[in-house]
Amino acid sequence: MSKTTDELIAGLTADVPKVAPGAVGRRIALGLGLGGLGSAAVMLAWLGPRPDLAQAVMTPMFWMKFGYAALTGLILAGVLVRLAKPAARVGGLALAAAAPFALVAAMAAMRFAQAPADAHHAMLMGHSSMICPWRILAIGLPLLAGAVWAVRGLAPTRLGLAGLAAGGCAGALGAMIYSVACNETSAPFLAIWYTLGMALVAAVGAAAGSRLLRWR
Repeated sequence: MSKTTDELIAGLTADVPKVAPGAVGRRIALGLGLGGLGSAAVMLAWLGPRPDLAQAVMTPMFWMKFGYAALTGLILAGVLVRLAKPAARVGGLALAAAAPFALVAAMAAMRFAQAPADAHHAMLMGHSSMICPWRILAIGLPLLAGAVWAVRGLAPTRLGLAGLAAGGCAGALGAMIYSVACNETSAPFLAIWYTLGMALVAAVGAAAGSRLLRWR
């Protein structure tokens, strides 16, 4: 490489600001944190916590719902951190994001198979199947707004995929917040309707990603 080329590269990169280690993760954590406060406020003002919350937190099903959504959200937050950087590769995190669903789906299938036939409809539909996904969507939107704000200040190049990850993360964390209000106790219900709610927010993020996540 010639001296002239070296000088040109040095000149082009001289004014590029250094990015502190962890700055991307901190920005996304800030956006999700602020969005999470908004989502929690929506849930509390709209639905409130379930009346028997003190008893519910002593049951495995509460923590199954909460943990499924929380773990999915944390993994997708890691995916989003990667996609917020130029020419990012998701790598094994993409498969890791599917692991919580696979675990819940396997448990749901086992519980469904063990239950008597006359209990199957109630296990699948609960009493809130027609509103559960839409509630998760509504509660997840402030989180999605926080994620979009964070990523817009970074340098994503795969905008649709970044939007999908932002929406999926927001939907999962929104479902985690919603679980404080929800009194459904069936694993098949969780596997179907909570997942659908997360997917709705992911779809909104993916659809909006190409326009909302462009560099500013």
